[in-house]
Amino acid sequence: MSFNRHNLKYYVLPKKPKKVAFDCLEWIRKHHPHDSGIIYCLSRRECDTMADTLQKNGLPALAYHAGLSDSARDEVQHKWINQDGCQVICATIAFGMGIDKPDVRFVIHASLPKSVEGYYQESGRAGRDGEISHCLLFYTYYDVTRLKRLILMEKDGNHHTRETHFNNLYSMVHYCENITECRRIQLLAYFGEIGFNPDFCKKHSEVSCDNCCQTKDYKTRDVTDDVKNIVRFVQEHSSSQGMGNRKHVGPCGRFTMNMLVDIFLGSKSAKIQSGIFGKGSTYSRHNAERLFKKLILDKILDEDLFINANDQPIAYVMLGTKAQALLNGHLKVDFMETENSSRIKKQKALVTKVSQREEVVKKCLGELTEVCKSLGKVFGVHYFNIFNTVTLKKLAESLSSDPEVLLQIDGVTEDKLEKYGAEVIPVLQKYSEWTLPVEDSSPPVSPSSSRSAARNGSEECDEETPISSHYFANQTKNERKRKRMPACQRSKRRKSGFGDFKARGRSTTCRKVSPKTKSSSIPGPASTARGSQTAAGISRKLGIMAPPKPVNRSFLRPTYAFS
Repeated sequence: MSFNRHNLKYYVLPKKPKKVAFDCLEWIRKHHPHDSGIIYCLSRRECDTMADTLQKNGLPALAYHAGLSDSARDEVQHKWINQDGCQVICATIAFGMGIDKPDVRFVIHASLPKSVEGYYQESGRAGRDGEISHCLLFYTYYDVTRLKRLILMEKDGNHHTRETHFNNLYSMVHYCENITECRRIQLLAYFGEIGFNPDFCKKHSEVSCDNCCQTKDYKTRDVTDDVKNIVRFVQEHSSSQGMGNRKHVGPCGRFTMNMLVDIFLGSKSAKIQSGIFGKGSTYSRHNAERLFKKLILDKILDEDLFINANDQPIAYVMLGTKAQALLNGHLKVDFMETENSSRIKKQKALVTKVSQREEVVKKCLGELTEVCKSLGKVFGVHYFNIFNTVTLKKLAESLSSDPEVLLQIDGVTEDKLEKYGAEVIPVLQKYSEWTLPVEDSSPPVSPSSSRSAARNGSEECDEETPISSHYFANQTKNERKRKRMPACQRSKRRKSGFGDFKARGRSTTCRKVSPKTKSSSIPGPASTARGSQTAAGISRKLGIMAPPKPVNRSFLRPTYAFS
């Protein structure tokens, strides 16, 4: 029996834990609005949350897990199989055994599976009728820490069993981190099948995996010296000696991966500005994070799980079993960079212009913070309860005073704009006139369009794809910052006056409308003013997220104001 499933499209997408449900919703509506599918979650609570979110947003979904009674599970299963009020089933891995539903068009993993075997089995429940189906996996490295904690909590597991579970988990992590090799080839190699045609994805673009859809412009470099410096730094700070100030670091002066990445890149937020501080300034943050994950996968570094006072797992980096071999010169570390030279040059060329914008955003953020502090004193609450720091930063980064744009930002609601808008919006109006040079204001090429171009030209690619995954082939023998979409392109749910939730489409301020058309559709002086503002917005290049400001909004006349 061949392990290959020719009709399945494998994709690994970056996961934003707090938004994964909405990412699933958006993807299903775009690709399979009327088809049946499964979403696998890590816990019962996540199944319930996922199902509730989808249900509230108009997608028929039900939860299925061991916390339900037998009769409830049977009812959910029956509704899903017959598509009777249930299009999507949100389940733990216990669901699907023995169910032969042939028309499952997609299987989504909202959390990292524990093993490649489990992922292969669960994803195989899609497309059993031979029709093209999708297998999506939303991946974040934080899920590794959660799963490691679950493994350690198993009462019946001994040391050998835990090591086996950890190895299985890291094999799954490697599958997600590997963004160069064909997903199908990786899976087949894991199960020992190495005779798969490497040109399959190139010849059948309709079922190409995400890696094969991308251009192969990666280059490999020797990073052994950088890795040695990292290992020595971890070795020095993992000991209990030589640490004069430990209040910013973990037990025994250790660091998490994010802390080490900050230090390595020379970030201003780094806890320590010595040792390897700034040694990785030539790396992008994306590549620096990938490097540290590679070191853990290669067992040069390892992670020690620590449970803090809030019962949250924290993974501190320590030396791995192969660290000493590296220091002794017996190991060489090659690293594949994902950014090509043209992209790096473009980023360097824009450094000056971006820094100018950052200065404006910084000043705007400072004023917004002071306004919120004043509002907090008046209302007797902490300014964080007015707008939290993340929301304030996004407000400043928007450089827009248009309420329609502001409502796209998480943490901004109509109630808050009505209550605090008279003080916040004037500050944003002050900075909303900031503009970009004309040549840099064109919208960036979307990842989907670049992938389509890559897919169309895939058959002309002269590179040879390996017939087997290097990592999984060796495993068998011896025992991979999406750009955030502009706010005007992201849907946001807002509460209506009737107590229900309505999906907000694209803001009308994102469309170019002539003054003539605008004024004819909305009579009166307000429409004339808005039309002239739109025309002004078209004639000059506005800053990012700075469309024309509408007038006569109720938000500008709230019940409370300082003056």
